[in-house]
Amino acid sequence: MASIKKRDDGAWRARYRDEAGKEHARHFARKVDAQRWLDGVTTAVVTGSYVDPRAGLVTVGELHTKWVGTQGHLKTTTVATRAVTWSAHVEPRWARMAVADVQTSAVRSWVGFRTWSPRGRGLRRWRTR
Repeated sequence: MASIKKRDDGAWRARYRDEAGKEHARHFARKVDAQRWLDGVTTAVVTGSYVDPRAGLVTVGELHTKWVGTQGHLKTTTVATRAVTWSAHVEPRWARMAVADVQTSAVRSWVGFRTWSPRGRGLRRWRTR
């Protein structure tokens, strides 16, 4: 359910409830802007492309912890290798960053730095998956 209502201060409040029943709202100076935003959100919900705006606030470290918990099917050696790789390479740079703040260009730059030897010897023995 979605609605638009004029507030006492003259602003327009557009609000909707997501699939979990949580209410989300934004305020706009013009009704047409509120309707445009609400139309976009409604379309995303109907087409299945909706992402909760707060989902990007979780850090990469928190996401990693959840992901590791889903990897029970892996061999002990694989788990150990991934743990060392995470703590030595990924965690220092990315663990405290919110997922929404991670930019593709920053990740590409970081991976390029990690894989290129400064001594001109080509690629280091370091893989990303």
